[in-house]
Amino acid sequence: MSDRFPLSNKYHPEWLIAGFSGGANPLWLTEWLTISLDLQPGMRVLDLGCGRALSSIFLKLEFDVEVWAVDLWFSASENLKRIRDAGVEQRVYPIHAEARALPSLTSFSMLSLRLALTHISELTITT
Repeated sequence: MSDRFPLSNKYHPEWLIAGFSGGANPLWLTEWLTISLDLQPGMRVLDLGCGRALSSIFLKLEFDVEVWAVDLWFSASENLKRIRDAGVEQRVYPIHAEARALPSLTSFSMLSLRLALTHISELTITT
């Protein structure tokens, strides 16, 4: 827990630990990213490299956005269970995919990459 991340502090530590997919706290990273964004309810967010979808669940619960939770290394079915357990399956959609295999990204209000950039080569985003 950290005073710097009041939104993240609402979530149970055991849920966070069970959902970590790397060394960094996904909620802290996502909360830090959203500080400078004007996320509005209903916006469409592509959470690329979402890991175990904790960041996607966080975005839906805290900002009421619609989230496509995309990850190559974690199964969509595993993430769907976590998403259902959080009660957000109507607005968070797990996808197992490689970034370059995705269709046009222009229909999203925000693209969240966080740590995924270190694993993506030759990804071109056009608007």
